Amino acid sequence: MRASAWTLALALAAPGLAQAQDAAAVDPVTDGSQAAEQEIVVTGIRASLSSAQSLKRNADTVVDSIVAEDIGKLPDVNVSEALQRITGIQVQRDVGEGAGRVQIRGLSGVETTINGRDAFTGVDRNFNLQNLPAELLSRLDVYKAPTANLVEGGIGGTIDIRTRRPFDFDDSIVTGSARARYADLAKKWDPMVSMLMSDRWDTPIGEIGLMVAGAYQQRSYRQDYNITGAPAPRTDLIAGQTVNSPNGSYQVQVLGQRRRVGLNGALQWQPSANLMLYLEGQYSRFRTEQDQNGLLIQSNRNAAQPTQRVPVAGSFTTFAGTNDLATGSYLNQPFTLLGVSRDLLDENQTYAFGGEWHNDGGLKASFDLSYDKSYSELDYRELDLLGVAPRYNQNLTTEVPSYSLEGIDLTNLANFTAGSLTQNVNQSYGKQYAGRLDLTYDLPEGFLSQIAGGVRYADRSAIFYPTRFFQSPVRNSSANVADFIVRNPVNDFFQSGADGVSFPQNFLVANPDALRTNFDTIRTSLGITALPAITPLGIFDITEKTLAAYAMAKYRFEIGGVPIDGNVGLRMVNFRGTLTGNTPTFETVTDPVTGAVSRRQTGFSPINETPKRTDWLPSFNLRARFTDELQLRLGASRVLTRPGFSSLTPSLTLVPAQGAGSGGNPFLTPFTADQVDASLEYYFSRTGSVSIAGFYKWVNAFTSTSVETNVDIGGILYNITRPVNSGKGFVRGFEVGGQTFFDFLPGALSGFGAQANYTFVDSETPTLLNGDPTPLTSLSKHSYNVSALYEKYGLSARVAYNWRSKFLEGIFAGATVAGATAIPPGPIYRKGYGWLDASINYDVSPAFTLTLEGSNLLRTRRASYYTFETRFNDQTIDDRQFMAGFRFKF
Repeated sequence: MRASAWTLALALAAPGLAQAQDAAAVDPVTDGSQAAEQEIVVTGIRASLSSAQSLKRNADTVVDSIVAEDIGKLPDVNVSEALQRITGIQVQRDVGEGAGRVQIRGLSGVETTINGRDAFTGVDRNFNLQNLPAELLSRLDVYKAPTANLVEGGIGGTIDIRTRRPFDFDDSIVTGSARARYADLAKKWDPMVSMLMSDRWDTPIGEIGLMVAGAYQQRSYRQDYNITGAPAPRTDLIAGQTVNSPNGSYQVQVLGQRRRVGLNGALQWQPSANLMLYLEGQYSRFRTEQDQNGLLIQSNRNAAQPTQRVPVAGSFTTFAGTNDLATGSYLNQPFTLLGVSRDLLDENQTYAFGGEWHNDGGLKASFDLSYDKSYSELDYRELDLLGVAPRYNQNLTTEVPSYSLEGIDLTNLANFTAGSLTQNVNQSYGKQYAGRLDLTYDLPEGFLSQIAGGVRYADRSAIFYPTRFFQSPVRNSSANVADFIVRNPVNDFFQSGADGVSFPQNFLVANPDALRTNFDTIRTSLGITALPAITPLGIFDITEKTLAAYAMAKYRFEIGGVPIDGNVGLRMVNFRGTLTGNTPTFETVTDPVTGAVSRRQTGFSPINETPKRTDWLPSFNLRARFTDELQLRLGASRVLTRPGFSSLTPSLTLVPAQGAGSGGNPFLTPFTADQVDASLEYYFSRTGSVSIAGFYKWVNAFTSTSVETNVDIGGILYNITRPVNSGKGFVRGFEVGGQTFFDFLPGALSGFGAQANYTFVDSETPTLLNGDPTPLTSLSKHSYNVSALYEKYGLSARVAYNWRSKFLEGIFAGATVAGATAIPPGPIYRKGYGWLDASINYDVSPAFTLTLEGSNLLRTRRASYYTFETRFNDQTIDDRQFMAGFRFKF
């Protein structure tokens, strides 16, 4: 169905979840004792906090949850953003939104399930969390320690996304929302609508329930992205001194629009008191159309261009006490204007049939059969314009490193020639057939309270097709493409994010829309006869068949009057796979003059691998209830994550424009970890609790990267990276969290409440940097969330601040130049940053609520650097977003 059809369907019957009450569903996160406690009479934020607290308190293991009302009262537009409020989760940002992956306690190997079913996107091992609109959620459960009945795959943990079913509601309900969203850098308004309709009927064949829900989100955005080139040592800038000078500048104005569609439907039938059957389906579509308008300057000297990039004597300075460049100028500076279209499409479909049966003797059975289908496509197109500026001035002392070009009109097409034309397309297809059967038997007395067992079978396939096209023009006059050149629309790059900066504005670029719609016309206008084609080196086809079985027992006893309960289990996972693709063949070449030895591709040969493996994953969880309010949890388990499909393929993915290539390793083994967990929890009211948890994971194998330089493929030199299994490491830390409403205060003051949590995580991997092990990438040692709440007299307000400390983003390979002091390899750090969101809701009536929300209210500037803060890498700012609208419920 086309996007316009989805929009029309949503306009007629669009979905959402505004203030619908969370029902008491018994699922793997809880035992049956929770149901009564979840039937709460309070509403709003108090209801959501009470439900989430009840889930945590009664769970079989260490779990944190967030429920629909809580999600609905913050400007969280996707699953990833909702998850950032949970203790121990760290979220990356993608053009101002929560990105598609998160880390749990420092590890990115996270298993994602939707209603307990394994979920994924394209050929990714995980589900892209930014694809699903937050309005469709019933709740999110984050398992930090496993039980044997959970689907394996999360070395960091498991995220279970729960959607609604009709029996979650006591009666018929129609609820929805409509909001307008404004982005202040993009200067555009966009719609967000949602609706949910559910009803249940008594019929001669039993009770039947039907629910349909859906959401549509549209978002225009802008991101200002400024990059300072990697540093290199130079002796030609200041006499007698080695200066660590960045290789130029790169500014990119990112403008785009995102559209999310989410649909969810469920049919439940209860023909008798002990049998329930269901049919349900989910559909999500995430479409991004993105324009990137860039100006790239590379200032390092090129021996083939002796009259260009000439340093201006006396213009160079360094930061005090360092050899790091502060200011400088160059004559006859080449540069590139880049016009880029970068478009992404993700589509996911899930269809499931299942049921639950029980008898009066304590025996329960459940089954679920499902089919998942996913398609992902990334289409990147670029046309460059080449020019030379008489003078380039770089100033790294401004609040954001900036620069200027002198002596050239960046809006006069006659000053440029046409550069290379590029198209890279990645097409990913994924599907899975899966089925599970679970049996439990409750024992009324004795040491064992329940025994359980089950099996799960999954047949997964992943296919990847890459198209690669990189050609220089035969006819390079810019006049040949004049019809496809425009001024980029941004005239205030970084003016809203920093003071005293200077950047070129409104320069010419290839029109991204023309690249989307007239690529072949542009290609022929430049005299290029070659056509984009799928490269056989990048194709892969992988299938996996997994059979898992588990046995688990719940136990109970007392020691000194202290009730003890918990579970112990073992999960067996038998894995069989096939992996087909092509691997390059090479010949060794010796330069007759220098004697240098290199490798040159001669062709490719097919490869067919059949990996197989069996893993045993034990788990043990214990809870000691010292009082009705105070309880201690202890756990020990082994967890597993399989390598991503792109990491397994022997094929190569090449990016000719960058001279970069990447390939997989079909002999990678899964990553396993042995972990212990402890959690002390105190529940002093229905919405009040404090907890502290500690954890230690012994990771048995990390992945590191091998690099092969100067590999000649098709006449282009590439640096080829591949993953390899490396040694052991660890992740350890602790979490502290709490929440409460101040009900003891008088009158209106009793509506105030607070939530807060803090996480400390330390890690060590076998990757060495200057002889020392490094921490995990993208892992902040410190992170916290603080929320101020108010709910009284129909007014609901919330201010939430999320912060994370600096983290390792990558490793700089270092730089060496003859006669200069080398820059050694070092870390690339992302500075710590915070994110402020807020919302106000007012209940005009029990059925109608006005809403006002804001996101990124501080306009956070994110920045990174090479080893030292005076060696800049990049800086980014995103839109502030404001949303106004209403919710309704009948």
